[in-house]
Amino acid sequence: MITRGNDVAWEALDENVSRRVLQNGDTLMLVEFRFRQGGIGAMHRHADHEQVGLITRGRFEVTVGDDTQVLGVGDSYYAAKNVPHGVRALEDGTIIDAFTPVRTDFL
Repeated sequence: MITRGNDVAWEALDENVSRRVLQNGDTLMLVEFRFRQGGIGAMHRHADHEQVGLITRGRFEVTVGDDTQVLGVGDSYYAAKNVPHGVRALEDGTIIDAFTPVRTDFL
């Protein structure tokens, strides 16, 4: 399946964070998150999902488990099942996340 980004609508999660589902299959999903400076991806954990993220624009304070680091363009992270993780946008930025299995709550 091929999807053009301009054809995918953004969903506002709050005044500082929005997302759009770029692709999803039976077991894998790709989601783009857009943050304004100060936007928060609150600490949480997934009982059933693994997640990898790639910073494509901006800088973020990223926490995975007990590790907190400032990440920028080209940096990535992995959150295993049940590992707490979250982000804070230090400037306007974008993160591409892949989830397995699919986050049906995003559809």
